[in-house]
This record gives sequence, structure tokens and C-alpha cells, in this order.
Amino acid sequence: MNLVSTSSIRNYLERLPVSLKIIIKARLWTAIGSGGVLYLSPIIFNNLGFSAEQIGSGITTAAFAGITTRIVTGYLLDKKYSYTKTIKVACLIAIISDYVLLNSESYLAYLLGQFFLGAAAGIYWPSIELAVPLSCNNKVNSNEAYPLARSADAIGVTLGVLTGTIGTYFGSPRVIYIIDIICMAYIFYMLKCNTEGSTNRSNLKISNKAENTKKRPFKLLNFNWILELAPLLSLTLFVTGVMSLIQTILPLDLVNGGVIRPPFIEQRVASLLTFKLILIAILQWPVGYFIRHKTSSFKFKLCLLLLLIGFILLSLSNFLFNGHITIIIAFIPLSIALCIFLPSASDAIIKSSPKEYRGSAIALYSQCFGISSLTIPWLAGKLIDNYNTAIQVWLIVSLACLFLIPICKKIK
Repeated sequence: MNLVSTSSIRNYLERLPVSLKIIIKARLWTAIGSGGVLYLSPIIFNNLGFSAEQIGSGITTAAFAGITTRIVTGYLLDKKYSYTKTIKVACLIAIISDYVLLNSESYLAYLLGQFFLGAAAGIYWPSIELAVPLSCNNKVNSNEAYPLARSADAIGVTLGVLTGTIGTYFGSPRVIYIIDIICMAYIFYMLKCNTEGSTNRSNLKISNKAENTKKRPFKLLNFNWILELAPLLSLTLFVTGVMSLIQTILPLDLVNGGVIRPPFIEQRVASLLTFKLILIAILQWPVGYFIRHKTSSFKFKLCLLLLLIGFILLSLSNFLFNGHITIIIAFIPLSIALCIFLPSASDAIIKSSPKEYRGSAIALYSQCFGISSLTIPWLAGKLIDNYNTAIQVWLIVSLACLFLIPICKKIK
């Protein structure tokens, strides 16, 4: 007996506004293109002889570029600049980065490609995140829309990494950059032909306390909203740092091997990462649907506890000859934790910020992705180079999960 009939799913999808469907479609194709680039680039340049520190410094360069472009993008979005225009600019810059990385053989060329990649991400993420609530209506609110959007991200990334993994088996791992160029070109064309909702901000109907801040003095409105977001932004810095470690350091950990665990070949690493992404793709919408009415405090506490379990398991895998089994088990709590955090944090940022500053709030939230990537991969890369294992990284992150749990009660 089917729990959810095909007709009910069709009716649910028909409720979605056309503009939201376009945004979800754009996120899907973006994720397909960028998935392989984000997860498999470290392996490609590791095979060229780059050290973990050099690869981490490339991520830092991308983060630096993203920090700058996020500030400008948030300002433009607050000034009612069309999010479709900023997304199209991001697509063009991403194409440039793909071309540079496709032909990179030197460290300098790698850094240049990462710089353009980070700049594109800094423009894209605030725009696409704000586009979700702007595309909602009275039938579908942001509580439902963000899990759908994140599901599109997860499915797209999984398909992108899977395609890249197939490329590694055929000796053509750099096919990921060609795929991303094709995806970016398609998104540019799609948004050019479908601009419904891109400038119509009247669809944004979100009930929150921030709506009543219009009566407050201007100075309070201008500064207090940032202070109120501080606990959530602090947690976001940590979790986005965790995501950066999973994207860049985990593949290197698997390639280099653990204390006892033997190193994995490139194809096996890509297969394990694909499995993790498939888990997220399968779990994202069900998890998001289940927690949609839970309090933010509950959501984020559960997220940290699951991350703690996952990183303890990653640490233990270093001492096991068949550590890949423990790694696969660790992917389950790690995947559920990310499925909880991503839609919950985006929705919480929107609902906790004043309407006239939502562009800046989303940019500030997205900025956490860039800031956490600015130093964490580089520091983690140095630890791996010095100790030839990532066990210290996973133990440090586990302790951080414990210390951050009390901060969750301050998030509304």
C-alpha cells in the first residue's frame, strides 16, 4: 500500500507557484554542475602532486572572493535588484572558472580558477536563497519551499558527483568542468526566458516579529537585527565549516589513509562520496518535512548531536583495517544532520530578519559559508600534512559540537 499516491504528489506539485518551480529547477541544474566541481576537484589536483595545504589554500582563495561578492550582492538585493540578473552574472563567472580549472596544470592557475569559482558562489547563493521565499504564495510558504529547494540541491549534487565518478573510471575526471559549463549556460538561458517573479516582491508573505519593527527607531532597526541573529550565525559558521571539511578534507583523508586504515584508490573515494550524497538526496525532503513544525532550538540541538556521532565514527575508522564500513555508517548521522540544518537555517534567517534587510541577512548568512572556508580547510590541510592523518581534525570537530549545544537555546 502506497503511503503517498502519485495523484497526491501531482496535486502537491501543482500547488507550487510557477516562479518557485523555476527556482527549484535552476537549483537542480546548478547543483548538477557544481557538485562534481566541489567534491572531486581536490582529488584531481591531489593527483597533480598538490599538497593538502595547497589544495586548502585554493579553497581559502575561493572563500576570500566569495566574501567580497556576497557583500555587494546583499546590498543590491536590498535595493530591489532582480535576483535573476545576479544569478545570470554568477553563471557567467562560473563558466570562466570552469574554463580556467579545466586547463589548469600549475598552482597559480588553480588559485585563479578557485578565485572565480568563489566569486560566482558569492553572487549565486544570496540570490538563490532569497529567491525561494520571494517565489512563495499563500498556498506554499517558506517552511515547505526550503526543504524542496534543498532537495533539488541534494539530488543535483548527487547526479553531478555520480557523473564525475563515472568520468574517473574512464580516466577523464575533468569532465566535471565541461558539465558545469553546460549547466550554467542552460540556467542562463532558462532564466532569460522565464523571469516571472524575479522583480515581484509582493509574494513575500512571512509572518514574523520582524514585520513589526517598522515602528522602531531607525537605529534600533539598523543594528539590533544583526545582534539577534548572532547565535544562529555562530552556529552557521561552525556547520558550514563542517561542510567544507567534508567536501575538501574527507576525500584527502580517504586517499591518504588512517592510522591503520589503508589508503583508498581514487575511484573508491569517489564512490563513497557518491553514496553519502545519495543518502542526503533521499533523506532531505522527508527529514525537512518531519521537522518543519519543530522549534529551532530542537532542530539545531539534534543537528549537533548527530554531527558528534558522525565525527566520532570517522575518528574510530582510522584504527580499523576495514574502516570503510565505519565511514559508511558515519555518513548516516552526518547526512541527517545536514538535512536538518540547511533548510532550517535558511528559513530561520528569513523569519528573524526585518523585511527591508532580508537581502543583507541572507548575504550575511551566506557569508558564513565563505568565512568558514577561509581558514578551516587550510588549517585542516596543514594538520594532515604534519600528521599524515585527519584523526586530529575529526576529534577537534567532535569537541566543538559538544561546546556549541548550549547556544541552540538562544536561537528563536
